[in-house]
Amino acid sequence: MVAIGEQLTLRQALAAALVRNPRLRSLAWEPRIAEARRLQAGLSPNPSIGIEVEDFAGSGSLNGFGSAETTIAFSQLLELGGKRDRRVRVAEGQWAVAALDFEAQRLAVLTDTATRFVRVLELQQRVEFAVRAQELAEENRHVIDRRVQAGDVSPIDEIKARLESESARIAADRRGRELDAAKRDLCAMWDATNPDFDVAIGSLDDLLPVPLLDALTDLVEQHPEVQRWIAETERRSSVVALERSQAVPNVTAGAGIRRFEENDDVGLVVSASVPLTIFDRNQGGILAARLRAAQAVDEARASRRDLATRLVRTHARLTAAYHEAKAIDAVLLPAAQDAYDATRRAYDEGKLPYLDVLDAQRTLFDTETQRLEALAEYHAAKVQVEGLISEPLNAPRSDEHSDHPNQGDTP
Repeated sequence: MVAIGEQLTLRQALAAALVRNPRLRSLAWEPRIAEARRLQAGLSPNPSIGIEVEDFAGSGSLNGFGSAETTIAFSQLLELGGKRDRRVRVAEGQWAVAALDFEAQRLAVLTDTATRFVRVLELQQRVEFAVRAQELAEENRHVIDRRVQAGDVSPIDEIKARLESESARIAADRRGRELDAAKRDLCAMWDATNPDFDVAIGSLDDLLPVPLLDALTDLVEQHPEVQRWIAETERRSSVVALERSQAVPNVTAGAGIRRFEENDDVGLVVSASVPLTIFDRNQGGILAARLRAAQAVDEARASRRDLATRLVRTHARLTAAYHEAKAIDAVLLPAAQDAYDATRRAYDEGKLPYLDVLDAQRTLFDTETQRLEALAEYHAAKVQVEGLISEPLNAPRSDEHSDHPNQGDTP
């Protein structure tokens, strides 16, 4: 069991989801079921034993059991055409598909958990910003109240300030409820109904250069969904071979002993039977299996195309968010900070009213909020890209990075 404390890290969240996620635990049975089917596919048909009594309870010399003939025989179905080996190959293919389905679901759970964790981190900071905005609005209201009492501004400004303060309080309450809902969504990944942690530990400030799209496209091939369709294509090819083997008739061979009651003599009995494949040569089964195999090729191609399209779209989001966050850090945030510092100095020197300070502070706060949105979008897109390429982006595979602002576009 993974213990969840008051402080939750991403590693703990992922570990808890892997161990306790309901969907993952349910799907984990499928490879084991497929393994049991593989075991069954390798078993030979059971032999049969039969007892036959003839020429008794009739009329004349056949009255009673004096002239009866009793035969005890064993028979065995002999499978021809390699049916058992081909059944095993089909069952092994089904096990491979089930295992890759589990891996695909495992990757989806990790991606979903990380995405929800990023959302919690974002909302935690949004709550902090909302509380700061509420405090700023309340401070602004007190300043306006004093100026109204001094007769410097109109009472209408006081009404506006109170409305702004109340709006900030409502916004802070709304952010708090959104954070609680996000925590519940995150905890649902490990089958918890109520948040079992107080705060998520992590930073959204880390920005890694975005690798080129071309460096990531080939990695889609290692996604479990793509590998799953490769295995499924091979399995359906095995089904075609199995259906063809069904056209080869099996032989039923038997041997036994026959006892004659009339003179207590015994003799051996042998038998063999082969069905005549005159009408049914499993034509429909073979054709259906071939069509299903051809369908798998198209389904695999569609799966690759869907993943590649999602990668292009998500990579574009990641690139745009990266450049936006870098631009805010390089231009907007320093400018907003400088404007606030200059306004504050001017106020301290008596050159500007305090409302200008509050306005500059609000501008700085809005810029920080815009930066948070860009960072949250970056990390959310990064998690999705990592889910599509089945590996982290911490170590870029190419020396080139998408520093060009249009790098996210389709090449």
